Amino acid sequence: MKKILKFIKWFYPGLKIKRWISLLLIGLIFILVASPYLSKDKHFALRMVSFLVIAVGIGAFSVGTVSLIKSFFEVIYPNKDKELIDIIYEKRYLSKGPKIVAFGGGTGLSTILEGLKEYTSNVAGIVTVADEGGSSGRLREEFGILPPGDIRHCLVSLAEAPQLMRDLFQYRFQEGNGIKGHSFGNLFITAMTQVAGSFQDAVEESSKVLAIRGKVVPSSLENIRLKAEYLDGSMKEGEDKIPKEKKPIKRIYLVPEDAKPNPLALEVIKEADIILLGPGSLFTSILPNLLLKEIGETICRRKDIPKIYICNVMTQYGETDGFTAYEHVEALISHIGKDIMNCCLVNCGKLEHDLLLKYSQEESFPVILDIRRIKERNIFVFENDVVSKTNHLRHDPYKTAKQIINIYNYFKKTCKTLRKKSL
Repeated sequence: MKKILKFIKWFYPGLKIKRWISLLLIGLIFILVASPYLSKDKHFALRMVSFLVIAVGIGAFSVGTVSLIKSFFEVIYPNKDKELIDIIYEKRYLSKGPKIVAFGGGTGLSTILEGLKEYTSNVAGIVTVADEGGSSGRLREEFGILPPGDIRHCLVSLAEAPQLMRDLFQYRFQEGNGIKGHSFGNLFITAMTQVAGSFQDAVEESSKVLAIRGKVVPSSLENIRLKAEYLDGSMKEGEDKIPKEKKPIKRIYLVPEDAKPNPLALEVIKEADIILLGPGSLFTSILPNLLLKEIGETICRRKDIPKIYICNVMTQYGETDGFTAYEHVEALISHIGKDIMNCCLVNCGKLEHDLLLKYSQEESFPVILDIRRIKERNIFVFENDVVSKTNHLRHDPYKTAKQIINIYNYFKKTCKTLRKKSL
């Protein structure tokens, strides 16, 4: 009885299904009825009429089939902003793209993810959870949750949701007791953590709301803080406080040092075709992810894929003052190990003079490209124009993503050549 009732539902009015099924059936009947009259032993006029009837039948069948598919599609995927062919391209072609894992936090990681999603839907952003400043720090302290800010930025960068929904997640309250300074997205993730029961579940549910292409993974599900040791031997704890000391950093530590990584992070690293480190704050965004022992060790064991450090365009005041490109690389190696990377992508594009003046007022200057020293570390160096020409001297998401894919293709070609030679 239930099956009969379900079948009857297909004939309910307003479903926009019956009309198209009827049309394609009529077209099919025309084709079947007229086909026998196309034989040569039939009269010429009869054959011409049959031909016209079949042509009408084919047209009716085609229109009915296409319209039926669109009718189903509008219900299953109600995105009015995209053409059917664009969505098929995204779902089929991009799903075959390389598996990319990108490490970082803050603006750097979210910028890169925005460009990468145009090449593959198999992209995972592994985000630091050591943030203690601003809205994230306040929510972390008040609710005992992991900081949602960097997670939010990455979710929005990978989102396929309408622009209004993205703007909503990034909206920051300018007034109101208790909520001033908070972004809506941070509050949403905080509330979702309470409802879903865990921060990991909150991120996954938020991903569904924004319909993201790829995934965002907290590097750890534990409460982690950062501690810095400076060259003068002094120490400072707290991610937001470390740069404020304005002293050269010797080493960065996790508190606790034996913090465990998110198992999902280890899983995506093991399956990755490309691993990206940066761009972003060297000591407070990139290294906190890699200092999780199992994450650093797992990356170092992946010797068969490109592991690309995307060097910052500018130095960061209070963190990498005066650092050259080699010194960025050396900091990563000295903390984790020489196998943490095998490639380095540096910008060789022109930096706008007006923007350089603006950055100099914040004591931020172009990173000097001492490429020869990096190559002496047996690291491939790729020089390309990957800088944005807009209001900031940071990586352009689309230029950078294109170069990452070029490096990946270069590696595939090189490995194929080496295999042929070994045979």
